[in-house]
Amino acid sequence: MAANPSPPTSLAAGAPLIYQRRIRRWAVQIVYLAITAFVIFYVVQALGEREYGFGFLNQPAGFDIGNQWLVDFDGTTSSRLTLFFVGVWSTVRVVAVVIALSTVLGVIVGVARLSPSWLLSKTAMLFVELFRNTPLYVQVVIWYAIGLFGLPTIQNVVNIGNFLFLSNRGVALPWPHEQGGFWGGADWMVGVWVGVLVIGGAVALKVRKRLQNQEQATGQTRYPNRIAMGMFAGIAVVSFFLLGMPVYVDRPIIEGTNYAEGMAVRPEFAALTLGLTVYTGAFIAEIVRASIQALPKGQTEAANAIGLSNYQRLTLIILPQALRQMIPSITNQYLNANKNSSIALGVSYFDLFFVANIISNKIGHAVEIFFMIIVTYTVLSLSISLVMNIANSRITARDKEDGTRTSGLRQRLIYALRSRVPMGETS
Repeated sequence: MAANPSPPTSLAAGAPLIYQRRIRRWAVQIVYLAITAFVIFYVVQALGEREYGFGFLNQPAGFDIGNQWLVDFDGTTSSRLTLFFVGVWSTVRVVAVVIALSTVLGVIVGVARLSPSWLLSKTAMLFVELFRNTPLYVQVVIWYAIGLFGLPTIQNVVNIGNFLFLSNRGVALPWPHEQGGFWGGADWMVGVWVGVLVIGGAVALKVRKRLQNQEQATGQTRYPNRIAMGMFAGIAVVSFFLLGMPVYVDRPIIEGTNYAEGMAVRPEFAALTLGLTVYTGAFIAEIVRASIQALPKGQTEAANAIGLSNYQRLTLIILPQALRQMIPSITNQYLNANKNSSIALGVSYFDLFFVANIISNKIGHAVEIFFMIIVTYTVLSLSISLVMNIANSRITARDKEDGTRTSGLRQRLIYALRSRVPMGETS
């Protein structure tokens, strides 16, 4: 009987060093550390020996900018750090509006691409192909040119009932402002009212969730959306009058060649927002279309078999399941929208990047300024990622909870069927 061969333990020891896995791993790490050290040494040498610091940010800015969102800023007395935060706030405003509008636009266009109507689906396809394959900078500049040269001058402003003005100076809209009311103290009273609205919204959502659970358990219609919206509206109206009407609507007026009062949406902000919204919405539309098409056709056929309408099939069956696949890809588009907002320089909108460049050109300190730019964009991107990851985890946890009771499709079909047929008529 032949003896079993011993494991080749001595083979690795006797092999050349280049063929030993442990040696190769150590060699790769040493090379990586050497390259990293060389890059750091080169950067330090290139920066020179001058001292770096951020003390210059506390000094007065010494110049002003086209500031639309922070009226208390004064270029002669406010610090450069305040000026920088004006740019940060302007960027946050643009990105928040773009995320909201592009999501709605993307869902609508993505669903339209799958419409049985030939004209609607081809129009949606043309929208996607046109705006997704055109440079974003070109789109923003075109929107800006339309706003400046395609709209009438302020002397020939389009006046809609002294309520809305439209010209090449932008769009002037009514806007709420705080007032003291009969309690006095305008600022803190507005804060109290906002707090009441937040609490009322949380209570309304809790009631809506409870009514939805009752619908699923009993099959009886509870109208959760109507009741929740009515409850929130009632809380908002009652608290508004009890607190002495802390907010009033300020209507815009024209003074000379500019808007006064109200809120003016400048062409720079409008062009950047429209460009980013349409561009990002085109990519989101393709994500929505692909996520819907990834679902098995049997689910749509099952929804049709129980007599659901197109709206019910879309909102109860298709979109809730496709949402799990959409969120990671849509998160990437939100991050791209945040980074793409830096092209505001092309339309002279004073965003984070534009303001930082002005500070750098005026006083130098380019290294510190660009370090602040990198950190700020990183914080904004990580904040967006955090919010989307929380939303994704909540949806995943809810789907797992649903799966412990029954399959996702079966549960949604049962809920949809119960919402259409009274419990006493079901077999």
